[in-house]
Amino acid sequence: MKNLYKQRGMSLGGVIFLTILVVFTGLLLVKMSGHYFDQYTLKKMIQSSLEGQTASGFSESEFVARLDKNMQINGIDINLKNDLTYDKRKSPPVLVIDYEKREHLFLNIDVVMSFHQEYEL
Repeated sequence: MKNLYKQRGMSLGGVIFLTILVVFTGLLLVKMSGHYFDQYTLKKMIQSSLEGQTASGFSESEFVARLDKNMQINGIDINLKNDLTYDKRKSPPVLVIDYEKREHLFLNIDVVMSFHQEYEL
C-alpha cells in the first residue's frame, strides 16, 4: 500500500483569489489615498491659519481668502462656499468643514469618502 499524502500549498483557484484580493486592495489604496492626503493637508492649513486668532479678531472673509489661496497652491478642489460654515452661536465659535468626495473604482462601483472636521476658535 502506498501512503497518499495530501498535497500542500495553494491551488490555482486560491492563487487567483489572492491575486484579485491584492489588486483590489492596491486599487483602493491608490484611488483613496490622494483624498485622505488632501484632507490631512487641509487640516494642517486650517490649523496654521487659525493659530494666534481669537474669536473677536477672526475675520471670516480673510480666512476664506487665505485658505482658498493655499488650496489653489496645493491643488485641493473643495467648494468653500458650500462646505465651510462658521457658527458664531456656539460658546467658543466653531469652524466646520463638511464635504464628501466620490471616486470611481471600476465598472459601476464608486467609493464615497465623507469628511467632517470642527475647529474651535
